[in-house]
Amino acid sequence: MRKEYSLLERLDNERLPTAYSTQFDWQALLQSVTRNIQDMLNVRVGSVQALPQFGMPDFNDVVNQFPDAAITIQNAIQRFIQDYEPRLESVIVQYDPDPDRPLLLRYFIEGRLKHHGQLSRVSFDTVLTGSGQATVQV
Repeated sequence: MRKEYSLLERLDNERLPTAYSTQFDWQALLQSVTRNIQDMLNVRVGSVQALPQFGMPDFNDVVNQFPDAAITIQNAIQRFIQDYEPRLESVIVQYDPDPDRPLLLRYFIEGRLKHHGQLSRVSFDTVLTGSGQATVQV
């Protein structure tokens, strides 16, 4: 089984390519981490019975804290990734306000992707809509 993929991806065979190789694929690892971060950011706290603290805060609960809500969400994203995406280290999340689109919250996630002692700097562009839906791209 390919080690570039998360445990959940390995359990869900539909997400894996049908061809197997013994060669390590950094691009597959990066795509896997991107999908995992996006999936994580679309889970709300309290949605997972086994891990009640797993998930992002409900945006309806923090929206009344604007402009501080953007920083609250930034900190939640950083903590969440540090706690639940072990393939990334030295994670930094930065809020990038867009005055033309105030209902979208845009964040840049930077970190180092690691596998067997190898490190590669990566960054992700993350957008959260007013409903809390997250999209993550490399």
